[in-house]
Amino acid sequence: MDSEAWNERYRAATVWSGRPNAALVTHVPDPPAVGPGSPRPRALDLGCGEGADARWLAARGWQVVGVDWAGVALDHARAAAREPDLQTQFVEGDVTDTQFLAGLSPTGTFDLVTVGFVHPEPEDRAAMFAHLPGLLAPGGLLFVLAHDPEHGRRGLPGPPPHRLLSPQQVVEALDLPDDCSVELGTVHVREAEGAVTAVDSVVLVRRANG
Repeated sequence: MDSEAWNERYRAATVWSGRPNAALVTHVPDPPAVGPGSPRPRALDLGCGEGADARWLAARGWQVVGVDWAGVALDHARAAAREPDLQTQFVEGDVTDTQFLAGLSPTGTFDLVTVGFVHPEPEDRAAMFAHLPGLLAPGGLLFVLAHDPEHGRRGLPGPPPHRLLSPQQVVEALDLPDDCSVELGTVHVREAEGAVTAVDSVVLVRRANG
């Protein structure tokens, strides 16, 4: 689906549940505490959709920029993030454009980068993933959540199977530099009423301090 197809889908209805992804809640830590008057640590949420993950992160103390190519979804996100304490910004753009993404932070980097269910074609994976570690500040975290190939083998709704990635394939696509290490690479199975509804790859990477 292209951006206009997603916009049509978002115009028809609220697409997602409004709740943050459970794997994000489980595995992404709260930001370091900062003193009064100090800026909050910065987070970049790629493929933010209607903004549920971004709102959850902001409520935990992150200053969040959400990026998506569907402007209608971002309108939904802005409407749902009106609490004064939520430091969120939603920007329409291309998640493969390194220069654009770096320009969303005064330093060009972020303390947290999250990617939620963005599934490029195999020939586009390098453009999607390989630039992400360079957006991390020293000590920063990169969290990637995607459907695992087993999701496709079970015939569950989602992108075609050839676009799905195992945790190891996510790590390979990231092409991590030497100062980044994988803290978590696992498969998360979601269920509802006793039935499997999704099989997800979860990867958490940390960039070294200094």
